[in-house]
Amino acid sequence: MRVLLVGYLYGRGGIQGHTHWLARGLQKCGCEVEVLTRSPIGDTQQELRYEVTYPITEYSSKGMFQKVCSAFTHQGSKSFDVAVLAGTGWLAMANLLLNRKIGKRVFFEVMSGKRMGFLDPRTLVHFGFDAVIGQAPEVENRFCKEFKWKKIHSAIPAIPDPLELQTKIGQPKVKLDGGIRAAYFGRLAEHKGVLFLLENWDELSKSISSLDIYGFGPQELELKEKLSSLRLNDSVRMHGEYPSGEKYVRLLQEFHVVLLPTIGEEGAPLVLLESMACGIPFVANGVGGIPSYANEDCGITSGDISEFIPLVKKMADRIMEGKIDACRLQRHYAANFSFDSISNRWYDFLKSIV
Repeated sequence: MRVLLVGYLYGRGGIQGHTHWLARGLQKCGCEVEVLTRSPIGDTQQELRYEVTYPITEYSSKGMFQKVCSAFTHQGSKSFDVAVLAGTGWLAMANLLLNRKIGKRVFFEVMSGKRMGFLDPRTLVHFGFDAVIGQAPEVENRFCKEFKWKKIHSAIPAIPDPLELQTKIGQPKVKLDGGIRAAYFGRLAEHKGVLFLLENWDELSKSISSLDIYGFGPQELELKEKLSSLRLNDSVRMHGEYPSGEKYVRLLQEFHVVLLPTIGEEGAPLVLLESMACGIPFVANGVGGIPSYANEDCGITSGDISEFIPLVKKMADRIMEGKIDACRLQRHYAANFSFDSISNRWYDFLKSIV
């Protein structure tokens, strides 16, 4: 099966990681894979994060229609049994719709499924796409409802950074003598709810002894100023970007729990899967596709942020009482969200529609 994956490979993010590892997973399943990526965006130099084992073709917005038509309709262009687009954007959608040598087209919804106005580029799914995949059942259902999608649809998770392939993870061994250590990993943006953690530290600190924040984004300066004004620097610390691979595993396993208090639109955050892979429980606000990650060793609210702090307290009590089973959590990850598990689900789906 010849597969074209359309995503963005430069820089660091969920789409970049998913696109690369899905390519690797489908190759492992015997597929011939090529990736179509937009060339680096902006003035900053961006490099490929991963060592690729598949051919890459780049496109850009310069001379869009002329270049797209030329590149994708001439007689010498390659043909593909199926193409999968991860992400949004008029140009990316147009690339697939103008390529007449693609057998089936699949759109992968990596956001929450919410329609963003009348001119949402995802509307183009109705003009040549054959199937829609949401990264969680909640995302799938919302997309189908808001975009009135009636054709083939399903839910398959995005592939997180497969830490189990990069290092021997083992079980966490962090001690409880200094209290419960919590961490946040992810983008520092308003909808991620990190400010909620700072503003409610008086209550949170009754359950956890410290909070370490890793990531960067548009809210970074505001959070630093808030942290300084509240004089929480001894208990709450900001660290910037976090590492990958083995260093990421070792860092994750320094904590007792990962917190994700998202208060806005959300898909299905991969950091929660990476936390599970390391045997670290999480507490998350149950918006978007997060409820699909539910298991007996983690805590997820109903989507009401007012439930978050009481759930953190409940989690802290379970940790102190030794009721969190890291091995059970890692088995749950392995069975449902590991590299092999998700790769096989994608392969089986694509094969079924081809």
